Amino acid sequence: MQILELDASFNTTLAPLHEDYEDRVIRLVTQSNVPNVEVYIASALDVAITKLGRFGDRDQSDIQTLLQLPYISIEEFERLAREAISYYVGDETRILGNLKVMLDDYHRSED
Repeated sequence: MQILELDASFNTTLAPLHEDYEDRVIRLVTQSNVPNVEVYIASALDVAITKLGRFGDRDQSDIQTLLQLPYISIEEFERLAREAISYYVGDETRILGNLKVMLDDYHRSED
């Protein structure tokens, strides 16, 4: 059995989001009786990037968990995050600092 939980607090205008995130979404195949409803889930990389914006304790933990997934490339995460931050509306310095913290934590955990 699978459960889909909607995060009502998620807002793409409040966090860095790569402009090509739609190329990486995952279409959720459902057995719904509503034929006009399609559900897409953001990729793990894009979720991790958006969490750099709020950057609470849970967000940091979530980012580290996502970065440990076997199909996630830390190099791709850093590249996409830097691209997203380059056109982020807000304090770019703060978000770049958040990215640095996550990369440092990741590399420390690899040692």
